[in-house]
Amino acid sequence: MKSVLLSERKLAEKRFSCYIGCMESNVIKYQRIAGILRERIRRGIYRPGDKLPSYPQLCELFEVSAMTIRLAVALLANEGLLRRERGRGKGVYVTPPPSAPEKSAPVLRRLCILPAAPTLRSDDPAIQQGVVQAVNAAETSLVLMPALSGAARREYLAHLLDGAGVDGFLINGQIFASGEEAFEVIDSFRERQVRCLLLFSAEDACSRDFLGRNHPGVYIDEQSALASALAVAAAKGKTRLLFAGVDRYSVERSLDVARRSAAGSTFALEPVLFDELAAKSLFREFEKRLLPELDAATTLVLEGSNLPLSYFDALLNARELKPGRDISVFYFEHYCNLDPLFGARYSSVTRPYGELGRAAGLLLERMVLEGMPGEVLRIPADFNDQGTI
Repeated sequence: MKSVLLSERKLAEKRFSCYIGCMESNVIKYQRIAGILRERIRRGIYRPGDKLPSYPQLCELFEVSAMTIRLAVALLANEGLLRRERGRGKGVYVTPPPSAPEKSAPVLRRLCILPAAPTLRSDDPAIQQGVVQAVNAAETSLVLMPALSGAARREYLAHLLDGAGVDGFLINGQIFASGEEAFEVIDSFRERQVRCLLLFSAEDACSRDFLGRNHPGVYIDEQSALASALAVAAAKGKTRLLFAGVDRYSVERSLDVARRSAAGSTFALEPVLFDELAAKSLFREFEKRLLPELDAATTLVLEGSNLPLSYFDALLNARELKPGRDISVFYFEHYCNLDPLFGARYSSVTRPYGELGRAAGLLLERMVLEGMPGEVLRIPADFNDQGTI
């Protein structure tokens, strides 16, 4: 009788332990999902007034129970980011941000943003949105510079400086081909006593050059986020990182970030470049060149720059390969408008572009209106662990 009671007690303890483990797992899951949704709202993928996918759709997307989704939604509702509607329009909606208190005069008249690229596929739209939300300026105060280079760009800048009445300039440092060119432009602003501020939405040699000279600006710091990703890879026995993309500059830049990381020295780092012009054959190239490289010791690092990530996802689905189980993979996000489904499914090193724009806009505003000197601000990138490494 005593042995039977002991057996029942052990069974009860085991069940209780499993229950606690399951509860802890659900807590981690709902907080992780809330973090993903929070990030998507912050980046404008889900905009104020948008209706989120239904609970069953979110359950399928994140591969969790309805209870986990409800907990995640409740957390964001408590933060004021989501609201639940009942009745005819029932569902979960993104809540418009509270209106900012009116700022007293003076205000900026015109603010010029020199973007890295004029296309919607760049990170600049999210940066610009952050600036607009932050600065105290009229609706017509933003001037976007056209895609120019060399003498044409210098002529256009001279026109803005001479006759457009621009109060200050926000310059994406990635428009420059080199640090020398960047400092030439910056010196021309200084000579005219025009306020300007550089911002860097990713790490590269130019940003390190300016940061090394302690030049005022807003810089993305990717080291801690990448270190977190590499720590996960190392803990799972990975010894090789394979960087794949269609843009050599982006691939080499991310490789460079990894090489300079303290943890990067423990991995073999290799690039795999695809032909961007051969987009229709990328699915086949992924299958022929990429999949055979993905052994148990390798973690694949995808570049979010121009690479059709949906091709890769479709290839894994066709082969019934599950990230985190059959292959190890994460990606560097370069653009703000990646497919949100991909972002919710794969681990990533992501850059908070909206936060970058807000910080830069507020700093430039203080420099112009209050006459304060510029500062060096560093905004950390994030590591979003979706369990795919």
